[in-house]
Amino acid sequence: MKKLILFCFLFVPFIAFADTYQDAGGASQMVADSFSDMWSFFFDDIPSMFERATAWMIVWLVKAQLYLKFELMQYSWGVAKIIISDLNIMSQITANINLLPQDVRQAFVDMRVFDGMNLLFQAYVTKFVMNFIS
Repeated sequence: MKKLILFCFLFVPFIAFADTYQDAGGASQMVADSFSDMWSFFFDDIPSMFERATAWMIVWLVKAQLYLKFELMQYSWGVAKIIISDLNIMSQITANINLLPQDVRQAFVDMRVFDGMNLLFQAYVTKFVMNFIS
């Protein structure tokens, strides 16, 4: 079996050339071509194969890292929503709004200050959860 593989890989490529080699000069040219092909394979093709494999691996790792970060953000937001609902801060803010004078309360509602405070609070809680998880 080893002899058959050796024959297939060493002698068959010399038979299948498109060029026709004649005389001793043709034989030496055939040997020179085969050595230049092997040189090109070992010193051009193999290093470029490693470069392409490394580039493919880096691209795959970046995609995996981005996907992991995206999934981690979704998970963190779910945990933060649970914490926000447990703390019930917006109902505390709403309860304390009634202590303000009517014109100040209406100005804050018109300026949407309480919605902004709620948004900032949600962002801070989400940031806390993301820093805690990762």
